Amino acid sequence: MESGLTARDRVGVQDFVLLENFTSEAAFIENLRRRFRENLIYVRLLGRPVGETNGVAGGRHLGQRTYIGPVLVSVNPYRDLQIYSRQHMERYRGVSFYEVPPHL
Repeated sequence: MESGLTARDRVGVQDFVLLENFTSEAAFIENLRRRFRENLIYVRLLGRPVGETNGVAGGRHLGQRTYIGPVLVSVNPYRDLQIYSRQHMERYRGVSFYEVPPHL
C-alpha cells in the first residue's frame, strides 16, 4: 500500500494551501504538473492570507493582510478524461465543498 507521503509526492495536493511553500510559483507549477500527469486537472485554492498590503495611512504601514477567496485552477488535458458522466456528477450533489475533490 502506498503511504500518504508517497502518494502526495506522486500526485501533489488538491488544495494549494496544503503546499508547504504556498507562495512559491515553482511549487505551484510543480503541483499542477504532478496532478496533470495523474489526470487530476483541477486544483482549488481556498481563502488564506497571502501577504501584507503596501498601504500607508498617516505615514505608517497599515499591516493589512490580503485574503483570496475560493479559486479553482484547471489545466486543459486535451483529451476526454471521462469525468463528466452522470455517475461522476452525482458524487457532487448534496455534499459539502470540502468533502469531494475539486471539480467543475
